[in-house]
Amino acid sequence: MHYCKYHPLDGATYFCEQCNVHQCDHCVDDAQLPARCFVCGHHLVSLGSGNQAEPFWRRLPEAFKYPLNASSMSLIVITSIASVMAMLMPFLWILALALYLFAAGALLKYSFTCLERTAMGEMKAPDVMDAYQGGISLLLQLVVITIILGLAVGVAAHFLGPAIGGLLGFIAVISFPAILIRFAQTENMLEAMNPFAALSLIGAIGLPYGLLMAFILIMMTSVGLLHEWIGQLFPAVSYVLQSMVSSYYTLVAFHLMGYMLFQYQDQLGYSARIDEDEELPKREAADRLAAQIQVLLKEGDYERVVTLYYQAFKQYPNDARFFDQFFELLYVCKKTALMADFGTSYLHFLNRKKRLDKLTPGFKQIRVIAPDFLPDSPALRLQLASLLKQQGDSALAVKLLNAMHKQYPDYAELPQAYYLLSDILGQMPAMQAQADKCRQMAQQLEKVAERKKLEAAMAQAEPAIPAAVKAPGRRPPPTVTKSGLQLELVPMEPVATNEKAE
Repeated sequence: MHYCKYHPLDGATYFCEQCNVHQCDHCVDDAQLPARCFVCGHHLVSLGSGNQAEPFWRRLPEAFKYPLNASSMSLIVITSIASVMAMLMPFLWILALALYLFAAGALLKYSFTCLERTAMGEMKAPDVMDAYQGGISLLLQLVVITIILGLAVGVAAHFLGPAIGGLLGFIAVISFPAILIRFAQTENMLEAMNPFAALSLIGAIGLPYGLLMAFILIMMTSVGLLHEWIGQLFPAVSYVLQSMVSSYYTLVAFHLMGYMLFQYQDQLGYSARIDEDEELPKREAADRLAAQIQVLLKEGDYERVVTLYYQAFKQYPNDARFFDQFFELLYVCKKTALMADFGTSYLHFLNRKKRLDKLTPGFKQIRVIAPDFLPDSPALRLQLASLLKQQGDSALAVKLLNAMHKQYPDYAELPQAYYLLSDILGQMPAMQAQADKCRQMAQQLEKVAERKKLEAAMAQAEPAIPAAVKAPGRRPPPTVTKSGLQLELVPMEPVATNEKAE
C-alpha cells in the first residue's frame, strides 16, 4: 500500500513518474483531467482509490446493508418465492425447471453484476433490471464449471488415491470464490478455470482471502441453522425464509468479493475510483492554490511559495488563510525583509476584517522580526497607538505617533494624532513638558487644517462667479490685501522614550 508523500496517513491515489512520488487527491492539480503534478506539471498516473479503501472486514456493517433496498429486496423475494413454487410442483417438471432456472439465473446474474460494479468502485446496489439479461446462460456456465471441478476431483481420487482426491477437492473449494471472481472479470469459462490464474489472485490478496472464506462459511452455516430451528414446525415458511436468507447472503458475499478486488486493485493491475469521490463537489481555484502552496512549501521551493502567496493576495484579497499562513511562515522563518514589506498589508487586512484583537499582537510580532518596522500608513499608526494606549504600552504608542507631522504633513487627522500623543506623554513620568508642546502642536495643526479647508472652499467657489459679465457703472470688487501674519508650528524635539518600556 502506498501513502501520500505530503500526507503520510492518507492513501495515495496518484503517482508522478517524473518526481517518483505518490500523492493523494488533495495534493494534485485537478483543474483539468488528467490531473497534473503541482511540482513538475506533468500528467499523473491514477492509482484509483484502492490505497484509501478500508479493509473489507471493517465494512461488514455496510456490506450487510448493501442489499437492503427496494430493488434488491424485491428480487430476493420474487426469486425465493419462484424457487419454492418450483419445488412444490414436481408433477409439472418442465414448468418447475423453467421457473427454477429463471429464479436462480436472475439471482446469479444480479450477484455477478454487484461484484463487477463494486470492483469498479460503485458501493450502491445496481438496478435490478440488470438481472434479467443473460442470467440463464450464466447459470448454465456455472453449472458446467461446477461439474468439471467435481469430475476432476473424482478422477483424481479414482486414479491417484483418496488422499490426492481429497487434497484437490479442498483446493477446489478454496479456489471457488477466486474462480467466480475471475469469471466475473473475464466472462470466459476457460480463463476462469485456469488454476494458475486463481492461485495468482489468491496470492495477490493474501490473508484477507482466507477471512472472506471464513465469512462465507459462517453465512452458509447460518442458513442451515435457520432450517433446523423452524424447518420441522413450519416447513413451507422454512423453505421461503431459507431461500430468502440464502439469496441475501449471496448478494452480501458477491459484494464482499467485489470490494476485495477494489481494495487490491493495484496488485491486480487495474484502477478504479469509488463513486463517492465522483459525487464530491469540484475544488475551488482558491483551495487548489492553497494546496499547491502547501506542496511546494514541503518541497522547499520557497521562491515559488512567496510568488504564489502574492498572487493569492491579488486574486483573493478577502481570504484570511493566505494572509495568516504567509504571516506565520515569515514569523517562523524570521524573514526580516519580507516581514517589513508584508507587515503593513497584513495589518491593513486585519483592520479591514475587523479583527482588532489580532491587530496589536500582530504588530508586536512584526517588530520581533523587523525591530524598526512602523506601518506606512498614518491612519493605521493612529489606530494602533490608540489601542496600545488602552493596553498600557505607552512607549510603543509614542514611537508610532512621534514626528508624524514631518512624515505625513497632509494627513487630515494630524491634530487628533498629536492630541493623543499629548495624552500618552502626560501619563508617562517626566514627560509633562513634551506633553504640553504636543498639545500646542495639535492646536496649531488644527488652525492650519482649518485654513486649508477655507482655501479649498474658496478655490472651489471661484469658478462659479462669471468673469465676463459686469453690471454697467459698478465698481470692481475691492482687492484683498494680505495681513502679513504667518502661523508657525512650535518647534518640537523628538520624544525620547525609554526603550526598555517596550
